[in-house]
Amino acid sequence: MIWELVAGAAVAAIVSLLVCRALIAAGPVDTPDEEHKAHQWPTPTSGGLGIAVGYAVAVIGVIEFESGLGLLRQHATLIWLVSVFAFLFLILGFIDDTRRLGPRTKILAFSLLSIGIAITMGVVDELPLGGGAEWKLGLSFGLFGTALWVFTLVNSVNFLDGANGLSLGSTAIGILALGAIALSYDINIAAALCFCAAGAIGGFLVWNFPNGRIFAGDAGALFSGAMAAIASLIILARTDVSPFIPPILFMPLLADALLTLAWRLYKRRKILVGHQEHFYQIAIRAGFSPAHVTLAYWAAMASCGVLGILLAPLADSALPWIALVTLAALYVGVSAYTRDFAHKREMT
Repeated sequence: MIWELVAGAAVAAIVSLLVCRALIAAGPVDTPDEEHKAHQWPTPTSGGLGIAVGYAVAVIGVIEFESGLGLLRQHATLIWLVSVFAFLFLILGFIDDTRRLGPRTKILAFSLLSIGIAITMGVVDELPLGGGAEWKLGLSFGLFGTALWVFTLVNSVNFLDGANGLSLGSTAIGILALGAIALSYDINIAAALCFCAAGAIGGFLVWNFPNGRIFAGDAGALFSGAMAAIASLIILARTDVSPFIPPILFMPLLADALLTLAWRLYKRRKILVGHQEHFYQIAIRAGFSPAHVTLAYWAAMASCGVLGILLAPLADSALPWIALVTLAALYVGVSAYTRDFAHKREMT
């Protein structure tokens, strides 16, 4: 199975790379006309289309016609559902890239899609606390929490898509970790979706990191975030993996997005407008190389990925939630240090 997954990732990467190269000349451009945008020149912002095409070709072509596994026949309904939801996020992002949707319209659309994903992929209604103890959420609270997870992860990926390779590369690392967990549990369909998605993002990154010849745009960020959220729910619904594992895998992205949001709420600043107060933005404004900042996020994601993979088999243990709480506390400290650093230098 592993070689079929590698082939799927390779095909996704090659197709994505070629499509993105074509889109560099033909796609819509992102003009740096807002204060929070870091780039200086109009840049093609249709890389998300390349990612989506690479993913689709790999799923249809490699999984079905080369692997001999017949995954499309075995899981046709699931694959169609995954594709519909991920491509709806892609379409919303592309519309926002070209015409600009209002924030309230996006929140409503994202909420409806998140609820739909939660219902169709599986509601998480129990949180294992270790030693056989469980916190039963109930269907209503479980549905709300599951949809909130999708909404939060998708938006976190989108919010941090402001430095070449940072958000999409980090998401690819998290998706690969999900794929490794799925593979260890013989959930072949989830592993295949993860490897194809990660490969497609990798093809895009060839043109995006570090020189930014093309951006993913909201289309690419929303598509990739949706794939990550959906894959995590597929795995949780089909294994005994703790629901605390996916947040561990994506903690660097989640922490930056959520703690920055909390900071802006505390300061009574508008949360639906662009800004430069994320951790990575402060680091770049302080003089750190954008490429080095991106690599630091990738390293943090890889570390969380290894931790999540190691903890995934410990289904009836308290270690997953303890690790999650510890990571959250660590990032609260990082946030406090970053805000103090920025305040002393009059950057916020």
